[in-house]
Amino acid sequence: MDILAQLGPLAFVSRMRRLGDQINTQAANVYRQYGLDFDPKCFPVFWSLAEVGPMAVTELAEQLGFSHPAIIQIAKQLETEGLIRSEKSDTDKRKRILRLSEKGEQLLPEFRKVWEYIRSVNETMIAGRRHNLLWAIEEIESYLAECDYTTRFSDYLKDRQLEEVEIVDYRPEWAHRFRELNLEWISRYFTVEEHDLEQLDHPEKIRADGGAVLFARYRGEIVGTVALVADQPGIYEMAKMAVSPAVQGKQIGKKLGFALLDKARSLGARQVWLESNTALTPALELYRKLGFYKVEMSPSPYQRANIKMCYDL
Repeated sequence: MDILAQLGPLAFVSRMRRLGDQINTQAANVYRQYGLDFDPKCFPVFWSLAEVGPMAVTELAEQLGFSHPAIIQIAKQLETEGLIRSEKSDTDKRKRILRLSEKGEQLLPEFRKVWEYIRSVNETMIAGRRHNLLWAIEEIESYLAECDYTTRFSDYLKDRQLEEVEIVDYRPEWAHRFRELNLEWISRYFTVEEHDLEQLDHPEKIRADGGAVLFARYRGEIVGTVALVADQPGIYEMAKMAVSPAVQGKQIGKKLGFALLDKARSLGARQVWLESNTALTPALELYRKLGFYKVEMSPSPYQRANIKMCYDL
């Protein structure tokens, strides 16, 4: 049973490493046939020094796309085998310059002959396959150059987490979460004001007056909420958005915001506005991503409010 083959995409990097190890082991035998005791894993560094010329470790790492420690490890192996030598840079004593040793220079013609043979064998092996491996590698490298693997994984995880978040309409048994979630963040940054309590203690009134209260449920728990408050015909306020600190970073606020705007559309709204405070940078960034834009402040029941934003539907 070939475990790596069965794992498919999950283990494709491990499978490439296995393929590389298999070829390198057999390539080492090829070198030995020509009297060269050489580890193929050292080839990129040795070839670069032979064909490009002396280079510093940092420069080699940049040119080959290897890590600095990886270059140092290969260089130590080549130096131990007497194929290269290192010396301090004439212009920067902190740098060490790698170059071929006398032994390396003497063996270079034999290495070049073996490299030409290996190139021919590899070209035949690659060209004879249905899919060109080099092209596929170039495509993957280009794909990762546009956006690295860590970022792609983070974005994917956020999308998956977002799928786990369910936006649900108000239920009386969740009224306490509407209050708790909002008091938690308001008291952390500001003073709870009278108008806060008017809304937090009476979510049913928000609904009765033509608005809505939505909740975010994540893995069975109510972790977020937001209210759509009727202001005047066709105009609504987005208010009392709160997400539990335990689940922040999972884009729950973003999903609540989009759900609230969809709710406003269904109620025939032509505009939704909100008030906030400029100290709440992450919240303001979220509102901008939702499509809200800054407008002139109007009289507010909140002392903390110093910015107003609108969204046109």
